[in-house]
Amino acid sequence: MSNPVQLIEQKRARFALDAVQKFVSKDDSDQKSFVAYARQLPAMIQTNGLGQAAAFYKAKGTKSKAYNELYQLLGKWLSREQAIYPEEDLITAITQNDMHCYRLAQAEVQALLIWVKKFAEALCDKEKTGGNKND
Repeated sequence: MSNPVQLIEQKRARFALDAVQKFVSKDDSDQKSFVAYARQLPAMIQTNGLGQAAAFYKAKGTKSKAYNELYQLLGKWLSREQAIYPEEDLITAITQNDMHCYRLAQAEVQALLIWVKKFAEALCDKEKTGGNKND
């Protein structure tokens, strides 16, 4: 069966769902952090910019699986086929491209993070994330 034509919003949703499912299936202990950091990232980008937020998440990612997973997720999304950056490492891509690419990347990341947050909140274990199972 051939791939149907999809809207960019559908592609974002599919990518986010796959990424969150992958994280949830391989890491049972850091789900609470993943949800919290996914919630915090859009505001951090809005306040400080994509570059500063990415640098922060990359630095924290050396000790935290959740920070690292979110940092890697952004780089993968922005470097996918026909995407904004040819380089998967986000910091490298940001520092080697122009302001136009940076602005596009920042807007694209914000749109992707809407889905990441929704799926993280829905798929991460409610008991581990402090959520209410009755929500």
